[in-house]
Amino acid sequence: MAKEFLVSTAVAYAFDSDDNLVLFGDTMLDTSIENSIANTDVRAGQGNMLQYIYYHSADMNITINNAQFSLNQLSLAVGNTATTGGTVFTEETVGVTLGVGAVTGETPLASQVATIYGWAFYTDTIDGVITPVEDRVVFSTKAFTLADTTYTGNVCIRYFATDSAASHIDIEANMIPSIVKLVLKAQLCSSDSSLNKIGDVIITIYKAQASGAFTLSMTPDGVASTPLTFRAVAYVPVGGSCTTTKPVYGTIDKVLTGVNWYDNVDSLSIVGGDFELANLSTELPEFRAIPNDGTAAFRPDYQDLTFVATTVSVDNTTAVTKGTITGATGGGNVLVTITDKTSVDLTVLVGDDT
Repeated sequence: MAKEFLVSTAVAYAFDSDDNLVLFGDTMLDTSIENSIANTDVRAGQGNMLQYIYYHSADMNITINNAQFSLNQLSLAVGNTATTGGTVFTEETVGVTLGVGAVTGETPLASQVATIYGWAFYTDTIDGVITPVEDRVVFSTKAFTLADTTYTGNVCIRYFATDSAASHIDIEANMIPSIVKLVLKAQLCSSDSSLNKIGDVIITIYKAQASGAFTLSMTPDGVASTPLTFRAVAYVPVGGSCTTTKPVYGTIDKVLTGVNWYDNVDSLSIVGGDFELANLSTELPEFRAIPNDGTAAFRPDYQDLTFVATTVSVDNTTAVTKGTITGATGGGNVLVTITDKTSVDLTVLVGDDT
């Protein structure tokens, strides 16, 4: 058996309920999945013997930590959508004559209170000394007046305004974090292969709800990362049988590069075994491929199978009906072979049900 290793971080994708891609993280610092389950001992009888272990409260927790700043990623944590346009704190250099000036950019807005304030920064000569001045001013539309009505020169004026090119999210006090489908794609490598990377492992969490917590840690010698944590929510796949509707948290798929589904298949089988079919009646049997590595049998790709019929007839086209058998008087048989691995075959006996 080959030695296989899951290496480095995963690429993260998140999709909303309409399958729109809302997050693509290809600069991940780290990604992790933690699966846990609690258990309770069931004890009874003389000596309080352990009779059964009841497992319950299964949890799956996912952490993704992106080096790239992403407003969409933060929006998942707070349960809001990033929108265009926002109130921003801006600045510009303005010429002032006798204490009166006006900004040329966006119209200043009030922040928290009704009065529209701005903050002017400049240097002035006071009592013969050059002195930094910080002056809070009141706007009337775009115009303002300094406290020093004798000052003429440039000032740096800072104020709140609407920037139509900006984007923002609201962090509501009563937030409900988003639920998304998470897909994590990681590299699979092997020390037994000259290619090193032999494929990918794809982890799909069908319903993952963000915890609502995030941290922007900004340091002088690093990049602020945005770690997010999620908890998996039980998901019931769409299906028509009892075996396909069990709730799940997610799936893990190993996808090998340049490998065919039949490479490790030793035999084929038919669900229900040989069967009878009336003359000119049709049936599309369910076949199964049986791997030699102990994994479960699975439905093969019928397009990779060749069907050869005797007496009865079989659809051998590439359409969705490939493998459909039509009965004949006296019955017959069908030889099913993996097209590119003819050593693996199955003979199906079709009786005459008339």
